[in-house]
Amino acid sequence: WLASVYIDTLPHTTGDEFFYVYTWIAVVNILSLAAGWVVSAKVRSWPLQYVYTLYFFTTYFIFYRNLFARLENPEQVVLLQASASVGIALVYPLRMARWVYRILAFVCKWGDDYPYEAYVRHLGRAFFLRNKAENATVLGFVCWVTILHYGPNRMHYPYFRFEQNTHGDVSYEYSLTVRASVYAWTSEFVASRIVRFIFRRVYRLNISADAVHDFCRYPHVVAAMVLVTIHVLQNILFAMIRLDFG
Repeated sequence: WLASVYIDTLPHTTGDEFFYVYTWIAVVNILSLAAGWVVSAKVRSWPLQYVYTLYFFTTYFIFYRNLFARLENPEQVVLLQASASVGIALVYPLRMARWVYRILAFVCKWGDDYPYEAYVRHLGRAFFLRNKAENATVLGFVCWVTILHYGPNRMHYPYFRFEQNTHGDVSYEYSLTVRASVYAWTSEFVASRIVRFIFRRVYRLNISADAVHDFCRYPHVVAAMVLVTIHVLQNILFAMIRLDFG
């Protein structure tokens, strides 16, 4: 529904883009927190929580990538992606702080069954899975755009031929879309390196080593993660061909 509202009200200013993107991000994250609490606090299945977190982030980035395919100019892509990456580099280390945990524990009424150490491990796992979803969805987005642009059915998808999509002084083309995708992935990669460095130096947390330990303990989760990722990545294509970009 939000995507339909966004498309039906084109064109947008940069301020409108910021408001729409970050309102959407806030809504989906609130819903994710509620669902995650049900899985972790009520169902109490670690493998299910792990796969669910990956599913959420992969789905989240699918719509995030497709949203960037229809911004009005490259300046909006740069501003939105830069602000998102800076926000990630600031928010995740901040959420690791003990005082943030104490506030959340007071508000959410966490008891001894959810100590600070468990909170840190949970947040580290979530960030690790976020990184996996970022990498998978960038690769999936570029692959699907390439298939729709060069594939045998390209005549059925005029938007992805990039032949007559001109907005002001900006002519959208395949190479520009790929470059913008690479820029988005690069900024996300740099932000993730910064966050991981802070995790290691300040909080003594190595999320990659923890993930390897988790996979050794629950090897069946790896196969589930691969299948979930492949399944959800198909939605990039479905979302692309479903939306009316005209």
